[in-house]
Amino acid sequence: MKKALITGCSGLVGTHLIKKCIDLGYDVVGTDLYRNEFLPMDGWRFIKKDLTSPNSVEDLFSNNTFDVVFNTFGVKGSPMRAKTKPVDFLYPSFKINTEIINQCAMSNTWLVFVSSVGVYAPAEKFVENSVWETLPGQADWFPSWSKRMGELLLEAYGVQYGYKKWSIVRPANIFGEYDDFSGNGTVIASTIKKVVDSNGEIEAWGDGSPIRDFVYAGDVANGLIKIYQDEVNDIVNLGSGIEITIKEIVNKIIEISGKEINVKWDSSKPNGDLKRLMDTTKQIKYGVLPEIPFEQALKNVYEFYTNTTK
Repeated sequence: MKKALITGCSGLVGTHLIKKCIDLGYDVVGTDLYRNEFLPMDGWRFIKKDLTSPNSVEDLFSNNTFDVVFNTFGVKGSPMRAKTKPVDFLYPSFKINTEIINQCAMSNTWLVFVSSVGVYAPAEKFVENSVWETLPGQADWFPSWSKRMGELLLEAYGVQYGYKKWSIVRPANIFGEYDDFSGNGTVIASTIKKVVDSNGEIEAWGDGSPIRDFVYAGDVANGLIKIYQDEVNDIVNLGSGIEITIKEIVNKIIEISGKEINVKWDSSKPNGDLKRLMDTTKQIKYGVLPEIPFEQALKNVYEFYTNTTK
């Protein structure tokens, strides 16, 4: 029986991972600041823990022997929060990621390090080996370094200690059932909330023209597990490789809702990067392309939100 530690287990990807690892028969330990209501009641062990506290990460490893750590921990927040409160991103990320990497290397535990699409500079297509030839875009300047430094530290442990039992995964824009639907979450979660609450009109930022690559959280969880099982010591994107505009996303959610809704685009608000598209060459090589059709996944998330807010 494999023993897995999942950090950020109450998050968007972490919740899917907990369920999938239990189904695989893993001995699962999950840790987070809180336990969300959608996590299974049985079949795993939850540890409520602030991983920035002294010795908290060390205690996890001194009291357990893990076969794999899925590090899905991440600091959530809007671009405005990242710009005005960058320490909120950098301090916990540097502290937690550094010690998790150190403990995995010293115990020779396989680590699946979940990075981010934000590490890339604006480009026509995001290719894994291009990152260190560029600097991150201004919109992701602070959050990107919280992930870039983790990636660099993993490579450093490989150079100095020969530690190679790691995978770095860079997901595209993730969406899913356990997102933040408060209105401060991802564009898909925020739009779903607006559409459900709407009486005929919603407001959307920018002009809807930016292109994004969206990936369903369940597919991300499947990809992380497969990359671990296949012992992929590499840096791998995890996206769809399919271009879709923000306007198309908004219109598709409205279509799923069955409502008649007018969209008021506020062009005074920023669009963000004009294009974010993953190169999927390595995903094809390792067999981790998304399995669930995008529209079906989008419908699943919409129905989840409407069913859980009744």
